[in-house]
Amino acid sequence: MKNEQSLYEHWETWLRAHAHSITQLEPRHEDDYSDLTFLKDVLKGKRIVMLGESSHGASEFISSRVRLVQYLYEELGYEVIAFESGLGETHVADLQASERLPEDTMRSAVISVWHTQEMIPLFEFVRHSKQNKAPLRLSGMDMQPTGSYHHFIRRWFEQVNPSVAEQAEQLEQQFAASFYLKDIEAYQKEKVQMRTGYEALIQFVEANRSALACIYPEDPNLISVTLYVLNGRMQTVEHFLEKAVLGNKYAAENNHDLAKKYYDEITAMRDQRMAVDLVWVAETLYPNKKIIVWSHNYHIRKENEAVKNARSPLPTMGGLLPSSLKQESYVIGLYMNRGVSAFVDHQPAPVRYPHPEGSMEWILGKVGAANIFVDLSGQKCERATSWMFTERQALDWGTWEERLIPRSQYDGILFIDKVHIPDYLDEKDG
Repeated sequence: MKNEQSLYEHWETWLRAHAHSITQLEPRHEDDYSDLTFLKDVLKGKRIVMLGESSHGASEFISSRVRLVQYLYEELGYEVIAFESGLGETHVADLQASERLPEDTMRSAVISVWHTQEMIPLFEFVRHSKQNKAPLRLSGMDMQPTGSYHHFIRRWFEQVNPSVAEQAEQLEQQFAASFYLKDIEAYQKEKVQMRTGYEALIQFVEANRSALACIYPEDPNLISVTLYVLNGRMQTVEHFLEKAVLGNKYAAENNHDLAKKYYDEITAMRDQRMAVDLVWVAETLYPNKKIIVWSHNYHIRKENEAVKNARSPLPTMGGLLPSSLKQESYVIGLYMNRGVSAFVDHQPAPVRYPHPEGSMEWILGKVGAANIFVDLSGQKCERATSWMFTERQALDWGTWEERLIPRSQYDGILFIDKVHIPDYLDEKDG
């Protein structure tokens, strides 16, 4: 017991000396970012910064990441933010950001878990940046449809062929609805129709490149992004959606074992696709730009398959990236000490507090500062830092126990003392 207590004291002493106090979470005008300047050294040589979160429903997670994005753009030259949201949807939202209200851009770009009052300052910032020579660009890396992409496709295509435009909008709506189907026989019939439909759309874009490109001359990447997205839709229809429908079917029948089997399969497939899409964004779409990734801890961490008790201990996007991009990346996990966040359905998710002795949250909570950033990268495994090199409990969504080695999963941890449920906006079509 004495040795254990001594070890805890070593950890606390090291953290008090090395943890960076974050004195402000919310973005504000004319921010001097004095509490974030340490990141200039921490992120030196890193082209990609991955911003995670242990819950999609924490107000302070959103606000602190909005401020981090502003800092990374204004001070360190990161020009692209890639969300856990659709690539086509975010790209189109970016194209229209200077003309639309920030709230409308947000709804068009990102999944509904982030349709909150706390997110609007980010999209105000994006809109304002469009006045700059090098604006902040929106991008994405998810196969799941979001926002109002079908509206854009129709309005764009109808300027060349109204009949194709109507078919494209209907196809996109059918594609989005397929994620919620439970009738596998009905889906198998729709699958043939959707595959044929997307083949036709790809041929239409290829055959009308010049005419379509002339409509949005300010975006030289729109045709290549559209073709990439439509080919991605084809792959999703061919390989992903049938398993999703089966998962929905068995969940509705309360066959939990089979539902979990299919949901695990589509979870793995989704992250594989997210990795492929992020590689395309980083190496083809924006090969010379510094990129911020906005996602859940689950998707960005380095070895999710090594996490015990994880919801799905499978390889995820962060671990599936090529070694070249991994070496250029700095992975930040966000965790909370206490308070209440929200699940995806907006229901309260109280943080399990107080934390058990020796858990990651318990260790970080001993520092004394309300909100801290701890750089794990470059540390050697010594007595004072052994906590980050050894397996310990951490909480997913502040609720579910996981066991992980912090240094094996993250390069840095942003630890926020108290969280609250975000101010959710009423849902409407983006």
